[in-house]
Amino acid sequence: MQKLKKHYQNQRVWVIGATDGIGKALTLKLDQLGAKLILSSRSKDKLDALAHSLSTQAETVAFDVSKYDEFLTAANEVLGKSVDRIIYLPAYYEPAIVEKISLENFQNTINTNLNAVFYLIDAVLPYLKNDKNCQLAITASVAGYIGLPKSQPYAASKAAVINLVESFKAENQNLNIKLINPSFVKTRLTDKNDFKMPALMTPEFAADKILNGLVSSSFEIHFTKKFTLVLKLIKILPYKIYFRLVKNIK
Repeated sequence: MQKLKKHYQNQRVWVIGATDGIGKALTLKLDQLGAKLILSSRSKDKLDALAHSLSTQAETVAFDVSKYDEFLTAANEVLGKSVDRIIYLPAYYEPAIVEKISLENFQNTINTNLNAVFYLIDAVLPYLKNDKNCQLAITASVAGYIGLPKSQPYAASKAAVINLVESFKAENQNLNIKLINPSFVKTRLTDKNDFKMPALMTPEFAADKILNGLVSSSFEIHFTKKFTLVLKLIKILPYKIYFRLVKNIK
């Protein structure tokens, strides 16, 4: 942690999705590293409780990422404070098989996981172009690598986010843009799963991986590699082999 302090101390970091899971773990570690934090999520009460638990004073801006007007208002407020890093983490997850996806599940997933990322890019791109030192890190998931059983509509939304961030970086290669693809992290979201999750990690472990990845030269931060590299390999296999491999996943 001390080696990272030089990278984060006194930097103003906007953490969107700060009150749960990886976002909370990141917030606590950034606080230890001496960062100046601006924290966002939907719940003002949870934000205030988290801010009061920190060793240094943090600002809070509560808003719903799935609502375009709220996103723009929050971004205008935050980006007037000279931000060094923006870390985006919100996600909606309600696993289902394709034939049983409810309309409510589909709409909530797309609104939070995909539409909100378009809102994010629209809201912060002018600031990024004006301050090319500012870093934007967007979280997707290794669930977006391939279409696994019982992973929808979450996996489809994350596949779209991966594609979107790749395009965004391709069009703006002079900007500091990062893509974060975690594998299974033990959170209130993954607690919904009724299957064994390979390489399951704690939010604290994931936060360490992200903090190290943000100061690396890599575009994609993916972990744990013993799992993510297997998925990357499976992705390039012929479909006939892939469908045989996943046939017995229940």
